[in-house]
Amino acid sequence: MALFSGCHLFVLSNYRQTNSFKTPHSHLYSKHLRSLNLDFAFHQKARNSNTIESGNTKNCAAPVANMNGFQPRCHLQYDLAHDTVSKYQVLHTNSRVCNEPRLRVAYQGIRGAYSESAAEKAYPNCETIACQHFHSTFQAVGRRVADRAVIPIENSLGGSIHGNYDLLHRHNLHIIGEIQFAVSHCLLANNGVDLHDLKTVLSHPQALAQCEKSLTKLGLEGEAVANTAVAAKKVAAEMLRDTGALASSSAALLYGLNILASNVQDDSNNVTRFLVLAREPLTPATDTPFKTSIVFTLEDGSSALPDALSVFISNQIKLLKIESRPLKNQPLQASKNNSKSNGYFNYLFYADVEASMADQTTQTALKHLKELSTFLRVLGSYPMV
Repeated sequence: MALFSGCHLFVLSNYRQTNSFKTPHSHLYSKHLRSLNLDFAFHQKARNSNTIESGNTKNCAAPVANMNGFQPRCHLQYDLAHDTVSKYQVLHTNSRVCNEPRLRVAYQGIRGAYSESAAEKAYPNCETIACQHFHSTFQAVGRRVADRAVIPIENSLGGSIHGNYDLLHRHNLHIIGEIQFAVSHCLLANNGVDLHDLKTVLSHPQALAQCEKSLTKLGLEGEAVANTAVAAKKVAAEMLRDTGALASSSAALLYGLNILASNVQDDSNNVTRFLVLAREPLTPATDTPFKTSIVFTLEDGSSALPDALSVFISNQIKLLKIESRPLKNQPLQASKNNSKSNGYFNYLFYADVEASMADQTTQTALKHLKELSTFLRVLGSYPMV
């Protein structure tokens, strides 16, 4: 079985299968295939084996990834010592005592952030690694400081997180799962502070926007900071009496703050979708619902988008989401019809489809899409939640 990625064609002829976990399959590629720098590859017929051997990786049987029964076996790389993490803007590691190695999961923020809670939802027994910036979480995985990264990609109220789409394209990591995390904002304050004492509330800009109506009713002004947990930590550390924080109940417990009000978001249906990233892709399956994420550019720009999307329609593949981002190194494409025009914007198109890369129909659709594209990359094929 062959699969193209970008402008290349790859064939994966050999990998080993483990029988120690539930569907869907979650096999990592052997060491000699990594040198090919595959964007994605798979083989439909696997050979049975009791273990996966991959260079100096170690197997870990700790429970991971509670996503509709999705339990990938973890493989830890120890090419970098933990004392090197400061190079990659790692702020904190939450390492619990354990007799066996566990997955190290990077997230953006500090202890008590919603991203940390999402990481622990995906991998309940993980070691969390807090990073200062989103790009630092990608670097942590790419440089083997962490084994996984959990990043928010969209929110039901705030929409897409565009910067993280850009990072998906920039870094050579693979989406291996997704998490839907219900966000419940709490109004926090120091001990002895009542609601009528507050004048200002600190939080992340998106959190403030999600609670705008509620804060207005309470007569409170919002002030933006880098992270919801940063807001809670600042209020506690500086013992502020006229300032509260919008953050999680976990942050309240962690920083010793009182919860003055719960569920203060304007819409109770406040859900953030997170992606789980790894250095190696999953091997897709056909016996469970899968989602495949791709990024591509079109030879004729956005004018060819209807033709591009028709490849999914003709193959009866459901399009779940499409997102466009400016192609930064080539922002404009010359107009073919009007020489006086400066042309039109070039875009990267990100698409999620309800399909598995193990399905020949998906292969056919992407083969046709490649004919219309100047660039095509499979970001990941992973179980739907």
